[in-house]
Amino acid sequence: MNFFTLVSLALPLTKENSQLHPSSARAELCDEHTARESRPPSPSRSTITERVVISSVLSRLGDLEKQLETLRMRKFEMPHEKEELLNAAVYRVDALEAELITTKKALHEALMRQDELLSYIDRQEEAKYRRKKFCW
Repeated sequence: MNFFTLVSLALPLTKENSQLHPSSARAELCDEHTARESRPPSPSRSTITERVVISSVLSRLGDLEKQLETLRMRKFEMPHEKEELLNAAVYRVDALEAELITTKKALHEALMRQDELLSYIDRQEEAKYRRKKFCW
């Protein structure tokens, strides 16, 4: 239908152009006349093939319009099974994220404790070195 509408809209435009420019319309008629004389004498075959092509295009276009209407009528809902799988995956991601946050906090605390222990060991070694120095 859309294709037919497009073709029917294009035809009046060409007629209007020929009415606006009568000299060009005459030239087109002369060109068309000479083209008809130089063509082979089988215009009925081309007309038949054009009709066949147009009818097949229109039938395909009708089929596409039916398929489009079928797609428009469908609901845009996710199947229940897929929704459950998605919810389970989201829940698992949330649980992993919580575990990761807990692990990150524990790691940070361990690093802080390690820094404290290293500074304690450094102080002990400095104190030990001072005692040896004074003892000499």
